[in-house]
Amino acid sequence: METEKKYKGFWKYIHRYIKPYYKKLVITMLGAIVVGVCVALQPLVIRYIVDDGISNPALSSDEKISYVIGMCIFYLILAASRIALWRVAFINMLKSLEGSLFNLRSHFFAHVQHMCMRFYDKTSVGELFNCIMGSPMVNIKTYMNQMFINVPYQVVSFIISVTALAMYDWMLTIILLLTAFIMAIFNFVSRKKIRTLFKDYIKVESEASHYLNDTLHGMDSIKLYSIEDSIFEVFKNFIFNMYEKGVKASFRQTAESMKPEFIQYVGTAVVYLVGTISCVYRGMSVGTLYAFLSSMGTILATLISWLNIGLQKSSAEAGLYKIMNILDTDTSTPEIDESHTRNIAVEKESAIKNNKPCISFKNVTFGYDNRTVFNHFSCDVKYNESVALVGGSGSGKSTFTKLAMRLYDPTEGAILVHGRDVRQYTLHDLRVTFGVVPQNPFIFYGSIWDNILIARPEASNQEVMKAMEIAHVHEFVNELEHGWNTVVGDGALGLSGGQKQRIAIARAVLGKPDILIFDEATSALDNISERHIQQAMEDLMKTHTVIIVAHRLSTIKNVDRILVFDNGKIVQEGTYDELSTKEGEFKNLLNSQ
Repeated sequence: METEKKYKGFWKYIHRYIKPYYKKLVITMLGAIVVGVCVALQPLVIRYIVDDGISNPALSSDEKISYVIGMCIFYLILAASRIALWRVAFINMLKSLEGSLFNLRSHFFAHVQHMCMRFYDKTSVGELFNCIMGSPMVNIKTYMNQMFINVPYQVVSFIISVTALAMYDWMLTIILLLTAFIMAIFNFVSRKKIRTLFKDYIKVESEASHYLNDTLHGMDSIKLYSIEDSIFEVFKNFIFNMYEKGVKASFRQTAESMKPEFIQYVGTAVVYLVGTISCVYRGMSVGTLYAFLSSMGTILATLISWLNIGLQKSSAEAGLYKIMNILDTDTSTPEIDESHTRNIAVEKESAIKNNKPCISFKNVTFGYDNRTVFNHFSCDVKYNESVALVGGSGSGKSTFTKLAMRLYDPTEGAILVHGRDVRQYTLHDLRVTFGVVPQNPFIFYGSIWDNILIARPEASNQEVMKAMEIAHVHEFVNELEHGWNTVVGDGALGLSGGQKQRIAIARAVLGKPDILIFDEATSALDNISERHIQQAMEDLMKTHTVIIVAHRLSTIKNVDRILVFDNGKIVQEGTYDELSTKEGEFKNLLNSQ
């Protein structure tokens, strides 16, 4: 209920995405209006064919046939005009509708891409995928389709038909309007029930999408632990819940729509009876009754369509409100005004000239929702220094790198890069300053070359080749049948952990970063792969500021400085040789390996 109150008014929020297509929508609605005129006039032709043609005693047989032929030609002209104009209206409507959804999807995707890590800690990828490609968008599309093309022609058709019928017979028109009124009352009562049911369905669909996404990404672990059966049972529960909610919502929608439909049948039966009496006792012509019955079918079908639009609107609102909830979620790492941002290249030059640290943490306090990691934490990293961060799980090593890249903002204190608070740079400028090699790099679907080039698409072939050489990628790429044009699938099927790491190093180097971060890059590699990665890391230490989050302590013997973390504090620091001979946390970690 809070969401509904917050986002009151479907068109208030959707119009910004429709605005570029106003001209096409005007063409759509004008075409639909003329179509509505044709739709309303077609049934009325029956009256003239019967009364002024077939039943007209003043005409001879040949004249009657000639008259009917003329009316049939007029009827076909109306039909041809209706089809031609509908085609024009429909094409413009499609372009407008798909364009509007394109704008909404683009805005949504751009928004979630710029959200902070706290947002992703709380929001599942499956839920986001559902918002972009699932039922929320489908429901919005269905409703807008009705409103832009069906409603305009139906309104005109309804007005013309009701006016004509009122001129034919006021008594039958009152019966028709009374039938329509009762149908509207039934629909109004039904709408709230349907809206609640479809909101529930969207919720369970989102939960199922979340679980399916996590399951597909964790398929390796499922195989390793042989838990396919238990995973399947959980998934089956999710989709069974979807099945129940879907059946219930769809059946209730159909059941509720049958109520006004039954009223329509009752009203039609009454019109048959009263119309017959009118023909017998009130002098109504048979042609007028035919025309009335034909137009009545059009009118009531239009009314049912309008009543269903109410139900479709409820579904569309539920979908839009879900999307707007995410669009209105603010990031916890907001950009500052562009006029106040700093040029990171200029600040780097100034920091080196004034002998400032490359990275500096000043009294930083930070924590996740359920625990505090740093409490008034301070630390500096110099230019061209290689620093290793070691410690137990949850000690703050990876959090250090995430804060430096501003994936999160501290609660208190400041983090400086090149002598300036990271919040004074644009997120893009700050993050391209870093090149990151994570423990388990993500390899995109495409060739090995494209996976490296993605870091800097404008890079030359020579630069890509140089990055591959630094990362020792050639040593395995040359053995592949298609070389660097080898296509790797989602999850880098067919590549070993060491090969993925080397691609990630080449990708990081190609971005020309000032600072390189290796986040446990050798923790799960075989000895041969580790040697290749180790060699690449040591080569890069000579030219870059390098931060290594290390699990294998044997890989950090040659770094300039080791920082030992414990519960968010640096409890020891020094070189490998210094710390390995001292009693303390580092020696304890060393002895445990």
